[in-house]
Amino acid sequence: MPGIDTASLQTFLTSNNIISLEDENPDISKYGSLLQLQIDKIASETGLELNPTAHTDVDFNFNWESQDYNVRYYPVNEIHQVRVDNKCICPKDYILDKDNGRLHFLKKLPKGEALIVEYMSCESDSYFNSKVLPLAYDMLLYSLDKSPTKNASSIKEGDLSVNYDTNTSLNAMIINRLNDLKNSRRGVVTRML
Repeated sequence: MPGIDTASLQTFLTSNNIISLEDENPDISKYGSLLQLQIDKIASETGLELNPTAHTDVDFNFNWESQDYNVRYYPVNEIHQVRVDNKCICPKDYILDKDNGRLHFLKKLPKGEALIVEYMSCESDSYFNSKVLPLAYDMLLYSLDKSPTKNASSIKEGDLSVNYDTNTSLNAMIINRLNDLKNSRRGVVTRML
């Protein structure tokens, strides 16, 4: 995951009138911490791997006649090792589709008790910058909103009533985009079907 660009964050905060251009030394670090909190929230709610994570798949039921294996977590950054029991498979003997986590073996694998794949997975920088970071910025904007009507669907005072269309609110758009991110990567069960 790329780091938070403080210049971009400052531009975002200025364009949304959260900090002023006249501020000589705005405390961007506190906003950076809040933005990181939103990124962590996105990761926890969507299951996306935004930081490189090591995994080991051990498949005792691997079909030894198959030339393909789907790793459980993807996209894959790199494969550390592929083994059948204790015998290593040469990296020249397989091709990896990093985005979909699919290993294609160029040679028939020797039969054994288990296929073991050790690898790292993480979302790409471009995915993070195009999908996750804009959502995190909007979540930050929403969390900094202190207006009394932020979550209101209607307000009534005396005989006067005002109804808000909550379908187009920032909160509704954030929830929809979070759901889109949750569904953007196919899960293991879905992929296996």
